[in-house]
Amino acid sequence: MRKALLRVLIVVFALVLPYLSRLPGGREWLGQLTYGGWGGFLFLAACSAVVWGGLLLCSWLYRRMSSLWIPALLGYGFLAWVYGSIDLRADAQAALGLLIAPMYSLAPMLLGGLIGWWFDRRPRIRAEAGT
Repeated sequence: MRKALLRVLIVVFALVLPYLSRLPGGREWLGQLTYGGWGGFLFLAACSAVVWGGLLLCSWLYRRMSSLWIPALLGYGFLAWVYGSIDLRADAQAALGLLIAPMYSLAPMLLGGLIGWWFDRRPRIRAEAGT
């Protein structure tokens, strides 16, 4: 897969991730996010910029795009779990979780980024060592 296409897919998937993660809860659960209309969509898109920005940074640091799966799965997986578990009607402050969750997802993404970087550089390190 070409790098430019993969980077576009990273951004598009991050934009639809909050909605996809709420689908198993049913129509009412999904309606909590779609109630805001375009303003709500832009709000979630701005919040998720932290996540896809981190993945784009990883994509420019890696030589092989197959190494990008690890930080994407860890970062997006954590974020999908948080978005799928926040009940916005439970409390007035529950929407703050939508702001904080992308920042918290940077920790598993950073861990995945380091693991992915190691997998990305591993063949080169072995070749230089002569093994």
